[in-house]
Amino acid sequence: MSALPFALPFAIEPEPLALRLAAFHGRPEIVWLGLAGRFESDGMAVVRFERLTPGHLGGAGTAALNGGMIASGFDAACVLAALGHVDTEVVATLTLQVQYLRRAMTSPSLIFRASATKAARSVVFVHAVLEDPSRGGEPLAVAQATLAPVRARSTRPHGEAVGQPAEALSSLPA
Repeated sequence: MSALPFALPFAIEPEPLALRLAAFHGRPEIVWLGLAGRFESDGMAVVRFERLTPGHLGGAGTAALNGGMIASGFDAACVLAALGHVDTEVVATLTLQVQYLRRAMTSPSLIFRASATKAARSVVFVHAVLEDPSRGGEPLAVAQATLAPVRARSTRPHGEAVGQPAEALSSLPA
């Protein structure tokens, strides 16, 4: 396992953490991307692809993971790590910086590890690594992210009720 910079222990208790993990697995983009995550006791969030399809491939060769898929995996892992540190159930990614170090050849053991390095009420800083333990565990890519908790509002600034995200997407083609 690659070492990450200082990882903060999760600030959220185990029961709410389990509920956040269940909600994470129910998110449409997580399901669509084929991702699965878990929390580890040391403040680490781990995300992996449960399935890889031809649409995931194309980075530096047909058997390598596409860079956009790597960025999506990092985003998911960083979100999951941040959820262990804030008092909301939703966080928004403000920045995500990815450095691709070597080709991420497809493998069922590819994993994203992410941990918060600093957490405050309004922002969480996360560091993450993509590795393949079956191939030596050397980092394939690293990322840093800044995330912010999204606090629920009862109304919009002009008094309109906030709708569900699915309502806004219902008119989009499938």
